[in-house]
Formats: sequence, C-alpha cells, structure tokens
Amino acid sequence: MMRFFPSLRPKPKPKPKPDSHMGNEPQLNSQDQPPGDSVRSQVLREKVIELEMEIEKFKAENTSLGKLRIERESALEKLRKEIADFEQQKAKELARIEEFKKEEMRKLQKERKVFEKYTTVARTFPDKKEREEIQALKQQVADLQEDLKRKEAKWSSTHGRLRSQIEMLVKENTDLREEIKVMERFRLDAWKRAEATESSTKAGQCGAAAKREGALNPSVRIQKSQSSSGTQLEKHKKNTSPTQGKPSQRPKSVPPRDLCSLDKRQPASPREPPEPVGLPDPEYEEDEEEKEPIQGEISHPDGKVEKVYESGCRVILFPNGTRKEVSADGKTVTVTFFNGDVKQVLPDERVIYYYAGAQTTHTTFPGGLEVLHFSSGQIEKHFPDGRKEITFPDQTVKRVFADGQEESAFPDGTVVRAQRDGNKIIEFSNGQREVHTAQFKRREYPDGTVKTVYANGHQETKYTSGRMRVKDKDGNVLLDTNV
Repeated sequence: MMRFFPSLRPKPKPKPKPDSHMGNEPQLNSQDQPPGDSVRSQVLREKVIELEMEIEKFKAENTSLGKLRIERESALEKLRKEIADFEQQKAKELARIEEFKKEEMRKLQKERKVFEKYTTVARTFPDKKEREEIQALKQQVADLQEDLKRKEAKWSSTHGRLRSQIEMLVKENTDLREEIKVMERFRLDAWKRAEATESSTKAGQCGAAAKREGALNPSVRIQKSQSSSGTQLEKHKKNTSPTQGKPSQRPKSVPPRDLCSLDKRQPASPREPPEPVGLPDPEYEEDEEEKEPIQGEISHPDGKVEKVYESGCRVILFPNGTRKEVSADGKTVTVTFFNGDVKQVLPDERVIYYYAGAQTTHTTFPGGLEVLHFSSGQIEKHFPDGRKEITFPDQTVKRVFADGQEESAFPDGTVVRAQRDGNKIIEFSNGQREVHTAQFKRREYPDGTVKTVYANGHQETKYTSGRMRVKDKDGNVLLDTNV
C-alpha cells in the first residue's frame, strides 16, 4: 500500500532517549524473545504508528474542513444580508425617483398653463390690420341693421295695408252673399207666382207628360238619385274651398252639344300638371239650348225641370237656379250652381270644381291626387301619401312631406330644406351651403372653408390651410393659429 501512496508513508520520528532503567528492559525483552516474534511485533508497531498518523491527519483535515464550512456559512449569511440591504436601497431609490418625476411633471404642467395663458392673452390684442377689419365689419353690421329696420318698417306698412284690404274684401264678400240670398228669395217668390199663373195652361200638358213618363222612367230614376246628391255637392264645394292664393282667369264656356261628346276625350295622366278644363258658362243662353231638338221635358213636383235632347243628353234645372247636365252615356256630368260654381265629372273619373268666388279650379284624380289652380298662377298638388307641392308664380317650388319636413327650390337654384326639429339646410347655386340650428349657423364654402357663428355671438372660421380664427361677439380675435 505504501508503494501506491508514498505520501502516506509516515515520517520517521526521532527516537526518545530511553532512561537507563527503561532502555534496559526492552533490550532484555528483546533478548529474551525469539527472533521471529520480535519481527512481527516490530511490524505491528509500525502499522499502529502509521494508523495513528493517519488518524491525526484525518483529524487535522476534519478540523480544517469544519473551519472552511463555518467560513462558507458566514460568507453566505453576509451575502444574504447584503442582498436584502441592496433590495431595500433599490426600493428607496425607485420611490425617490418616482416622486422626483411626479414633482417635475407638476412643474412642467404649471409652466405649460402659464405659457398657454400668456399666449392667449397675447393673441387677444389684435394688430393694426385686424383692428381695421374689425372696424369695417362693425360698420357693415351697423349698415345692415339700419337697412333691416327700414325693410321691417316697409314690411309692416305693407302688412297693415294688405290686412285692411283683406278685411274690406271679406266684408264685401259677406255683403254680396247676403244680397245673393235676398235676390234668391225674390226670385223664388216670383217663380212661385209665375207657376201659379201658368198652372191652368199646363193642365193639358200633364196627360202627355204622363204618357212619356213610362218611356223616360230610367232617366227619371237617374235624376232622382242625382238630385238627392245635391246637398253632397254643396258640402264638397265647402270642404274643398281653397284658403290661399288668388283665383285664376275664368275658363271659357262650353256649349251643351259639346258636353255630350266629352266622354270621347282621352283621360289625362294624373302625374302631369293638368290644365284647367273648359267649364260651361253659368250664364247659358236659351237660344243656344234650342239649337238642338228636345225629345221630351219633365216637370217634377219639387220644381225641377228635366229636358231630354235627341242626342241623349239631359239637362236638369233646379228651382234655386242650379243646372245639371248629363251626357248621353252618363259618364260626363256638369253641375252649374246658382252662385256660379261649376262641378264637372269626366269619363276618366276626374272631378273638376271651379269656385266662382275665388276663381280657383280644384281637380281631383282617381288615384287621390288633388290639384288646385289659382288666378295668380300658383299651383298646389296634394298627393295621397300626404305630400304637398306648391308652385308659386315666380316658379319657386315648395314641397311639404308627410313627416313634416319641407323643401323649397327657388328659381336661382337655391334649395332650402327645413327639418321637423327646426333645423334648416340651405344649398346655394354657387356651391355654398348653410346649416341653421338653434345653437349655431354654419356656412361651408366650395374651397373647404367653414365659418360658424354661435348663438352667443362667437365666430369660428376654419380655412383649408389649417388656419383657425376665433372671434368673440364684439369681433375681437381670441385665437388665430396663423399668428
């Protein structure tokens, strides 16, 4: 073993000087022991010494290892403590840095507010050019206000004059109606007296009339049904009487022989603006009637007189002066009332009513479309879905929709749209556009410039270049990004 690990070989120790009495004893023993035993004991002693040396060496190494372990543990403990101290110091430094950052941000914000306030104050002072522009605008506003006052005064006087004229015309109309009623009573009284005087002469004609009654019975039945609707015609006249505009020129009269051929006309399309149809003249001449032979004449107990012509046309005269003409096929009916109003029913189911007092023509189409023509040139169309279209004499067109929205198109190309909430959108022919609301009025120019005037008087103008100018109600410039 010593050959393989020479380092384990024990170092020779100096032999102690034996005492005289001790040194003699081993010698005596060695001398007494046999030679073989002494060799073995010597070897054993060497082994023991070698083992003791190993033990001492191991103890020394264990002691050094223990010291190293203690030193390592103390070093690790120190390292942990240093790490904890570093983390605490790091947290403190981060908190201090964050607090410093917040403090600096507060300072920057405060400085920024001060700078913005300073720039705002600096911009409120206009330069010489802007002061001149403000003065010119103020002068322009003053001129416009003065012009507006003059126009308002003129409008007020015109409004008062028109109102007085309307009141006078209403009074005259009422007086004329009363006079018509009085004249109608006088006419009825005269007619009754004339009827009484002629009753004896008509007694002989009653027999002949009774004989013809069987042949003309269908016509009589038709007359009864049509005469019973006389009150309905009067109601229709009152309900559909126009309330605005002036009457148009009275249409030309149509002879009764032409009325019989009205059923041959082609029906007009309700989509196109209808022209006023020629209506019969209420002042019909008796000699004009007699140009066509009369086939028969029937006098009814209620005072109506029915004349049947050879062409098949029938004319019914009512006691109050109303006149009704029916074509041969019964599809064209013309009623001329005692006050001059004329109602005409055409074969295409159109109903045309002419108001003599207002000189207005009201046409009703089968699809529900109603068209009114006034003497001033104004035309109104009432559609079945609730829409209305009004064309004024200057060719301005106003459309009123069922949902309450309105649209007006002027001859110069301007279009005004009014919404239900009161907002208005005005589009001009030059490409400009205005929006009117309760909060502001905005005008948009074709080049992209937008000018807004708010209810409090502030003005804001945004240019296409990105420049923005803000003025207060007095015209002072508050902000101009071009400065």
